Amino acid sequence: MWDGGGVGRGRWRAELPKRIPSGVPGVRMVSWGSLPQQVASARLWCWHGTRLGYDRAYPLIAVASELHTNALRHTASGGPCGRVRMEMERHKGMFWIAVTDDGVLPGAVPTVPEVGAGFGLRLVDRLAAGWGWFGVPGHPITVWAVVDPRGGASPAATGEVEASGRPGEVPGRSQVPAPRAAG
Repeated sequence: MWDGGGVGRGRWRAELPKRIPSGVPGVRMVSWGSLPQQVASARLWCWHGTRLGYDRAYPLIAVASELHTNALRHTASGGPCGRVRMEMERHKGMFWIAVTDDGVLPGAVPTVPEVGAGFGLRLVDRLAAGWGWFGVPGHPITVWAVVDPRGGASPAATGEVEASGRPGEVPGRSQVPAPRAAG
């Protein structure tokens, strides 16, 4: 989109957030820019996609917010022209959320998501029934989480994970994603 004239204007800019057609029924996808203010917009997008009351949707909103913030803080997604892609799917009352970053910051040592000294992934670890990541360190990484807004039972214990085509146990912090159910 053309930004118009004026001081410091007159350039092309991307219109973000941008909805991405998923081609899979029930899967919502969107791409966000590098501005930290867009995390609040992502929380609303996530909440509206659940069609739940805020109190029931809060664990998913908190997980999505944390994963989005981590992508902006620790990867090239937070730099100029950075992007964060978010994907969400509801299946049998549970939500699968995935956040993909732009890869390692220039000059930085590639790392992988893990629970460390900070509180972010500890929060994700407590609120999600399971989470993990996939990708190649140094390149874009996708961090995913399965959140049950009903609380309590893990997806493996209820059998819902197996019924959805996901592995029989939630892999936690593995490199293997929880694949989406087809339709």
